[in-house]
Amino acid sequence: LILCAVLVSLNYDALSQRLGGTIIGDLFSREKEPAEEIRFDVYSDSVFACFDGGIAVASGSGMQLVDAGGETVDTETVILQDPAVMAGNKKAVVWSTGSKDFYVLGIKDGIQKYKTDENVINISINREDWIALCAEVEGYRGAVTVYNSKLKSVYKWYSGEGYLIDAALSELSDKMAALTITSSGSKISCFNMSGQEERGSYISENTLLYDLAYLSTNRICALGENAAVFLSDRAEFISSYSFSDGYLKDYSMDGSDFLSLVIGKYKTGSAASIITLSPDGSVLGSIDIKREVQSISACGKYLAVLYDDELVIYRSDLSELKRVPEVTNVRQVVMRADGSVVMLTNSGAVVLSN
Repeated sequence: LILCAVLVSLNYDALSQRLGGTIIGDLFSREKEPAEEIRFDVYSDSVFACFDGGIAVASGSGMQLVDAGGETVDTETVILQDPAVMAGNKKAVVWSTGSKDFYVLGIKDGIQKYKTDENVINISINREDWIALCAEVEGYRGAVTVYNSKLKSVYKWYSGEGYLIDAALSELSDKMAALTITSSGSKISCFNMSGQEERGSYISENTLLYDLAYLSTNRICALGENAAVFLSDRAEFISSYSFSDGYLKDYSMDGSDFLSLVIGKYKTGSAASIITLSPDGSVLGSIDIKREVQSISACGKYLAVLYDDELVIYRSDLSELKRVPEVTNVRQVVMRADGSVVMLTNSGAVVLSN
């Protein structure tokens, strides 16, 4: 398949005309540029991440890196059983759970391969391009290795009590939070990057947590199947938001100072609520919907929601900013901090300028 990129305004008529052919505009420029074409394979299991200057694409057969001008910078052919990708500021990281390798993608250095001694559990990258690598370690229940933006290992923490699930780094790369599963429940442990002493910990006895992130400099959010928990950077409990009477359909923890949730009223069906929460767990906005949500993505102060028939861009309080009708055949949206949105399909990628 061909993945094309077109720079367009929010005029969907012009967009639909360009998507029908092979004419492609500049991927990331906010001004219209002469058209040019780029080609690379897209598969049913492809995952995407957008960072400053490019798009990283990974699938079961490898990965590709495309720059802001629509040129393919680098490719890597490798078997990824469970491809995953996450973007930082100027880099993205690609991995597959259970593999001993991970890849860092950047426009300057292309695709760089790094090997670990043990199997990868999970990886995260922050806005300073620091990476937290969770991996299995013999004699422990996992370990977190932190790499700085130059890919130098600068910190390591071993989990002896609970099985390691995930780890997150603060925006300033000075703090780390680790999520483990213990006999008492899900545990979040917080550390300063300057030492090994635990700053604090929190145990969730009633909610199994599986994801966490720093929503702000000193606020952590951990997400489970029926609740979101909000903590200080010392793992002190601040609040929780329960959605035990609904079903978590989708979420985004990538917004600046807010969490986005799509909570279905039933296990199947389109009736749902979109809710945004502050770093302290208070409700910023809430809207009820009766249509399918295909994809959501938050970045900066904005949230992009792809419905089955249109794209709507909201502010963090869910007041509507822009609406793009008649959007079809889009598989994923990626919100960018400047208010633009990347729409990704099996045959094209479109940047909607703000």
